[in-house]
Amino acid sequence: MIPFQALKQSTIASYEPVSKRHLSVAAIHISKQLHPRHQFQVESTTKKNNISIRETHSYLPSMGHGRGRMDPYHGISRRDPKFENILQRLKHLGAGPLCDADKSHRHLASTSDDPALKSYSGLSLMCPQTMKLRNHSREDSSVMVGIARTVQLSRPNDFLAVLYALSKARAGDVLVVNTSGSTRAVAGGLFATEAARRNLSGIVIDGPVRDVEDLGCAVKHDGTLVNVYSTSVNPYAGTVQFPGEGIDVAPVICGGATVSPGDIVFGDAHGVLVGSAEAFETCLHDAENISAMEQQLMKGIKMGVCLHSMMNFAEHLQLRKEGKASSLHFKDLNTVKFDGIDHVDLS
Repeated sequence: MIPFQALKQSTIASYEPVSKRHLSVAAIHISKQLHPRHQFQVESTTKKNNISIRETHSYLPSMGHGRGRMDPYHGISRRDPKFENILQRLKHLGAGPLCDADKSHRHLASTSDDPALKSYSGLSLMCPQTMKLRNHSREDSSVMVGIARTVQLSRPNDFLAVLYALSKARAGDVLVVNTSGSTRAVAGGLFATEAARRNLSGIVIDGPVRDVEDLGCAVKHDGTLVNVYSTSVNPYAGTVQFPGEGIDVAPVICGGATVSPGDIVFGDAHGVLVGSAEAFETCLHDAENISAMEQQLMKGIKMGVCLHSMMNFAEHLQLRKEGKASSLHFKDLNTVKFDGIDHVDLS
């Protein structure tokens, strides 16, 4: 259902809360079959100094005009057992296996003629060179898994919109903030501690945070940390004067990745991944297999078994030197075996 109406050209569009910008909607070009991420356009006319001005505005089908009108879950219930199962399984994985699985499915999508495989949307990795976990310690290597709640600052260096979003966030949410190029901190120790009190899963900010030493105090009810990621650190805080458009108004760019309200956000000490529930579900089985295999191989190495002996390394290296096609894989296809350790069948 589109959360606004097509109005006659002579009618003033009024929204709740009332926007300062009153639009006279000329036409709405939209298909009822649009995917939630596909944009459509609204043409509108306004009058300024008795001069008519025509504008074109881009929207998403689930996006409204005003504050917080975008459905953050795209119709998915948090109580949906399938959805909850995805979140719980992700908590036992790492970014590495998920990236490996994503790479494999991207290759299948690009080479297969199967429509189901080609429809894979993929996971997005936020820039690992800039997006850093600010409260990580070896004693607590918690994984962040939650639902994206997006925030776009209307003015750089002003974090009133972030405070507003925090007041609306719920347990399990991940606040994802684009700071419009802010150079001053838009969150810190107090913010993170309040997020922990609310049992949020994490905070991801394309911009600066501060009070890094206090971020380690952001402990949730279950004893794990609220993971706080940012692209920089600055002890100077911004102002609190501009409320912005609200929470979940539209997708945002964060760490170079496009994040939509309702996306799943995954993060550990190695990076932050974002994608739809469907994309993560597609990767889950392979990522779990990769993780299990790596754990078994690690046990073997610690027992003195050479890593190269558990792979077709020598054969692969020789074939590649000869310019012949080859792929590096573990021996016995998907089954890893070595003395003293139970084998794990990953088929």
